[in-house]
Amino acid sequence: MNQQIDDNLRRVYSDASSEPVPERFTKLLEQLRQQEQGARAEDQDEDHRAASGDDDH
Repeated sequence: MNQQIDDNLRRVYSDASSEPVPERFTKLLEQLRQQEQGARAEDQDEDHRAASGDDDH
């Protein structure tokens, strides 16, 4: 019985992993990457201002 369950789970996950990622998910991932890059750029700007003594925060 356990072997049958294992085989069925492997088949289901194998099928799902070979399907293409829906476009809405790829768009969401791209938006998250852009936000992350923007946050990193802001952090670097703040670090630079703090190091040069120009920090107005």
